[in-house]
Amino acid sequence: MKSHRTTVAIVALVLLLALAVGAAACGGSTSSSSPSTSAPKSGGTLRVTFQGEPTGLDPAIAWEVESWSIERLTYQTFLTYADKPGTAGTQLVPDLATEVPSTANGGITQGGKVYTFHLKPGIKFASPISTPVTASDFKWSFQRMMKAPLAPATFFYTGIVGAQAYIDGKASSISGFKVVDPQTVQITLAKPDTSFLFAMTMPFTSVMSKEWCAKVGKQINRKPLGTGPYTITKWTPGQEITATKNPDFTSQGEQGQQYVDGVDFTFAANPGTALLKLERGEVDVLGDGIPPADYLRTTQSSQWSKYVVNAPQIMWFYTFMNVLEKPFDNAKVRQAINYAIDSQKIQKLLAGQAASLNQIYPKGMPGHQDGKQYYAYDPAKAKQLLAEAGFPSGFTTTFYADNVDPMPKLAQSVQSDLAAVGITASLKIMDRATYWNFISLKKSHAAIGFSDWYQDFPDPSDWIGPLFTNPIDGGANSSFYENPQVTALYNASGSQLDPAKRLQMFEQMQDIIMQDAPTAPMYQAVFNGMHGADTGGFYVHPVWTFNFQDYWKTNGQ
Repeated sequence: MKSHRTTVAIVALVLLLALAVGAAACGGSTSSSSPSTSAPKSGGTLRVTFQGEPTGLDPAIAWEVESWSIERLTYQTFLTYADKPGTAGTQLVPDLATEVPSTANGGITQGGKVYTFHLKPGIKFASPISTPVTASDFKWSFQRMMKAPLAPATFFYTGIVGAQAYIDGKASSISGFKVVDPQTVQITLAKPDTSFLFAMTMPFTSVMSKEWCAKVGKQINRKPLGTGPYTITKWTPGQEITATKNPDFTSQGEQGQQYVDGVDFTFAANPGTALLKLERGEVDVLGDGIPPADYLRTTQSSQWSKYVVNAPQIMWFYTFMNVLEKPFDNAKVRQAINYAIDSQKIQKLLAGQAASLNQIYPKGMPGHQDGKQYYAYDPAKAKQLLAEAGFPSGFTTTFYADNVDPMPKLAQSVQSDLAAVGITASLKIMDRATYWNFISLKKSHAAIGFSDWYQDFPDPSDWIGPLFTNPIDGGANSSFYENPQVTALYNASGSQLDPAKRLQMFEQMQDIIMQDAPTAPMYQAVFNGMHGADTGGFYVHPVWTFNFQDYWKTNGQ
């Protein structure tokens, strides 16, 4: 971790040790997640496929793998993570700041309540803006995010003095986000928060150009402009996004490479077709990984197995149940669903791409407890609970999922399990971009469906905060679940400086949530990444999944 063991650093070190143990426990790799050892080469175009396109590239709002991995080519913030696979990739490093704040370097003061960030010199926004970035740009960008309609993550930052008053319209600015001078930002918290530095790595805190935002208006969602190594020069909805090397980019150390001249992202091709294109040399990186149906063939192939990189992901896949919608407002119904779904069958359908998970926290996330199981597949118990809830003959509902392989097949499996206990579920399959917006809005009345969550940063607050508190429109809490006990524990955990006591609080939160059962855990993914024969530097990042700016074309084409 950081070279100086501040209070925050000590907590983070504990988290990293847990992450290392968890990653080793996941296993299942046929090849490591290490980047290739060939020397980087400049030139060429990196071609990437995703089945679904991003919902958007406004850093104040976007919050999924596709958006973040593309967005980070263009936008930067104070801090990020090391460009490395595995546990090494969870090390905090400067992005646009000169250093990671600590007590030793004077960046953290007043007992962990004041954080000071100094900007690196020479940073400019991309053309056609091309103006120097200042501390005022960071404050403007942050305040824009905190009031953006449907901004899903403002709760990460309401601990900043004056933030809630600004959100509520009681103040014209966030008093705790102070511009000290053109190169210095000072942020004051109401109380110490051990996860604050992690939150400041998230793209939500990216610096944006006020001038550009005024020029493009609402189109900023599809016309991003930041300080990063690439700019988005083309977006054909449903088809393609093109990123081109930013000539105004000034490399700040190791963060932000410019190996390839551009990156082309194509959408709508199903993963099976994308794999065939990769084997024909028409694609360089599979954004959706290897399709389950092709996994064994690919990994057993002497020609292609060398290009497969397996990496346990700090994520979970689950069925959400919207507690605002009948009959899922009844805890016994939700508990019944947990007993009704055969998660082991789901894992078998994924053919080596999923590990068992019977709790909220995945392996590798602090708070995970090996062997902990709250529910097991038990249709008889499910029927009993349904009867106790007043549904002895079951009920009818609509089950939602996106159309990216293998989600439709997994939805059919759950549909069959529900039918076995008397629940008739019709399936509603939607394109990915539409789906994530749909399940985040109360007006959609999405009662039950699939969701997933990937690590934003290595701390259990990243699980509880977004998914089980603050049920707002546009957020990640598709269950719209809230429990006062969980909220109180979550709020108190930020200022608990004893790592062991803090983890006990998150374990207690999990016990309460699993009793309330707003979700049914199904599995933890093992990501089977794959790159083409002419792709160098490929690895799977533990936080970002993809770091496209770190990859190159070995043939320079």
